[in-house]
Amino acid sequence: MRREGTAVFGAARRDGLAGRDGARPGWDGRLPGRNGALVYFHRVTQIINIIGPTLFAIALGYLYGRVSRGAGVGTLIDIAMFIATPCLVFYSLYTSAIVIGDALDGWASCLIIMAGGFIIAWLVFGLRGKGSSALYLPIIFANTINIPLPIIYLAFGDEGVANAVLFYIPNGLLIYSLGVYMASGRKEVRQGIKAVFSTPLIYAAVLGLVLNLTGVPLPEVVIDSLEFVGRAAVPLMLLVLGMNFGRYRFAQIPVTLTAAVIRMGGGFALGLFCVWLLGMTGIPRAVVLFEAAMPSAVVTAALCIKYDNQAELVSSIVLTTTIMAMGVIPALLYYLT
Repeated sequence: MRREGTAVFGAARRDGLAGRDGARPGWDGRLPGRNGALVYFHRVTQIINIIGPTLFAIALGYLYGRVSRGAGVGTLIDIAMFIATPCLVFYSLYTSAIVIGDALDGWASCLIIMAGGFIIAWLVFGLRGKGSSALYLPIIFANTINIPLPIIYLAFGDEGVANAVLFYIPNGLLIYSLGVYMASGRKEVRQGIKAVFSTPLIYAAVLGLVLNLTGVPLPEVVIDSLEFVGRAAVPLMLLVLGMNFGRYRFAQIPVTLTAAVIRMGGGFALGLFCVWLLGMTGIPRAVVLFEAAMPSAVVTAALCIKYDNQAELVSSIVLTTTIMAMGVIPALLYYLT
């Protein structure tokens, strides 16, 4: 019953997604009379139902982090990233209907958005001699898992999760290779490659995708077990996010705000360019646009802290974009659903 409900939930939102020309079927943007008011109320209610559980979990994590002073956050991160999330990723990719063309479009979009973000950052900072490898990191690499995955799951179901994970694959591969190389001052490329191959999420994504495309059957008990454990990933990631809020501080405000606008505003503009260029529609289109406007990846701050490379500035950008996301996400959901 739970799996059927999820499928219907995702389908209900897929019917209302923007098409190739960007128009939402059945609604021309106006609110004529009582029917228009009801449509608006329904949309706002949907967004609240999606955002509400997300903010509740983040708030609980923040309160626990304040009381416990961060105790246990490392264990929760490990459980989320090494156990629960790989199970959710494998289950979503294995059980969802995947079109290889949509996967290629998602990968191309991810690479274009990252490359475009670097170009914009270089034009804004590099030409004035203010650019650096550390500053470019939180602009290039968005948080494509921890924040968007739970919300995409609530809004678009398992099909949305499958598309989000496909979008994440190039980002995950590059952040643990090129990202480590940049954070280390262009010294530790070998360690970055090693980090890629020690990330279970990558293996889960590749294995789930291969088994799906080849049609290899798995026992129902295996699928149900993966689903059961995987469902813990969403609340765990949100709790960890809330617990980490108190770890970051603001610094170099003008640079931070400029970088934040490039990451989220520039990212969304690049996302619009990608879906137009590739003619994407439906849930794949929605996921690309949603992911493109996400805040900076938390791991960029962790890498810069590890290699002592402008850690305060990068942490400030991560914190600022994460706070901005609380206002951006409802607007994105309204636009996409």
